[in-house]
Amino acid sequence: MLTSDLVRATVRKGRVYPSSIDPEKPELYALAETLIAIFNRHRGNPRHRLDTELKDFLASGTAFLLHRGLAKLLHDRCEFATDSPVEPEALRREVFRCAAEAYREKDRVRVDRPTVLERVAKRNELDVELTPESVEHSLYADLKDSQILVEFKSCKPDWLLKRYNVSVVQAVLLRATSLDIEIGGESASRYREIFRKIKFLQLLHEVRQTAPDTYNIHLDGPLALFRSSQRYGLQLAQFFPSILHCARWSLEADVLWGPKRRPVRLLMDETSGLEPGASSKGQWTPREMSWLETQFEKLGSDWTISAESEILDLGAQGLLVPDYVFEHPESGTRATMEVLGYWRRGSLDTRLELLRRHGPKNLILALGKDLRVDDETAQDLPGEVYVFRNNPVAREVLKILNKIREI
Repeated sequence: MLTSDLVRATVRKGRVYPSSIDPEKPELYALAETLIAIFNRHRGNPRHRLDTELKDFLASGTAFLLHRGLAKLLHDRCEFATDSPVEPEALRREVFRCAAEAYREKDRVRVDRPTVLERVAKRNELDVELTPESVEHSLYADLKDSQILVEFKSCKPDWLLKRYNVSVVQAVLLRATSLDIEIGGESASRYREIFRKIKFLQLLHEVRQTAPDTYNIHLDGPLALFRSSQRYGLQLAQFFPSILHCARWSLEADVLWGPKRRPVRLLMDETSGLEPGASSKGQWTPREMSWLETQFEKLGSDWTISAESEILDLGAQGLLVPDYVFEHPESGTRATMEVLGYWRRGSLDTRLELLRRHGPKNLILALGKDLRVDDETAQDLPGEVYVFRNNPVAREVLKILNKIREI
C-alpha cells in the first residue's frame, strides 16, 4: 500500500479527490512494464542493486510521485532474505576476535584485512566450510541493503495500474474518522462474505438493512481510535477492495487531511472506475476460525458445523450473521454462534442490547476475554455466553451445545 508521502490528492470545497490514473494510457502501460521488468531482472541480487537502478530510473520527471508509488507497490510484492552460510553477527564476533589477536602479535608490523579473513576461514570454529571470499560476503549480509531478493510476485502492467488507483484511496482512508458504506444488488452469500470479513478484520462496525436489498455499513476510521490506529488502519485498507466486487456501492468518509488535519469528505461509488484487482474467493474465513471448524469435526460428535448461514434481522436496528450454525440431526436442535473479539465499549453495549431484545433462540455468544463483560452485563441474553481467551476452543463449544440440547 502507498505511504502518506506518495499519495496524490486534491482538496476542493471541503472534499478530497484522490488522483487516479488512466490504465489505458500507452505511456503508463510502458512505464509499468519497465518497472516490472526491473524487479524481475533483480531476482537473486542484493537489495541495494535494485534500489540503485530504481533511483536512477525514477530520479526525474513531473510524475515523480506516480513513479515512486508504482515502485512501492512492486516492492510490497518482494521477499528479501539474508544470504549467508552462518549468522553474520556470530561471524563478525569471530572476525573482530581474530583481528584483536593479530593486533597483539608482536612479530607483525601491521594487521591487514585479507589475513584476518583468511584466519577466520581456516579456523572454522563456526562449523561451516568457509573461504576468505565467503567470509567477506557474509560479514554484513544481514544489513537491509545486502539482503537478497529471493522472491518477486510478478504481475501484469494493467493490474499494477489499476492497483495503484485502489491504493491511493486506501491511503486516504488511513486518515478517516468514520465511513458509511452502502451496498446492494448482491446475493446473500456475497453479503455474508463482506459482513464476516468486517468482523474478523476486527473493524468497529454497525450494519443495518435500509431496503429489501440494500445494507448500510458504518465503520469507525483509524483516526477515531486512541490506540492501535496503525494496525486498525491497515485492516480497514485491506477490507476496502471487498466492496469493489459489488455491482452497486457507495462510500462516504470523514477524513482529517493534510498536516493541519483539516476535516474533509471523501465520496465515491461504483462509477469511480475502481477495480478490486483479484477475483472474489467466496466466504472469507480467518485462520483461527477455520481451525475451530477443523478441531470441532475431529471430536466426532453428533453435531454438524457449518459456516453457511442466513442473515438475521435484529429488529431493523442491526443484523446478525452467525459465524457458525450447529445442528443435531437426531434431536433437531439447531444453534448459532456469533464471535465478538474486538469492539468499542459503547458499540458492544448496543450490540448486547440488540441481541437481548431480538437475538435468536439457542445463540452461543462467544466473547473475547479482553472485552471484560461481567455477569451482570451478560444477564438475560438469549442462549449461552462463552468467554474465550485467545480463540474459541472446540471442546468447550461442544459442552455448551450439549447443554443447549438438554434444555
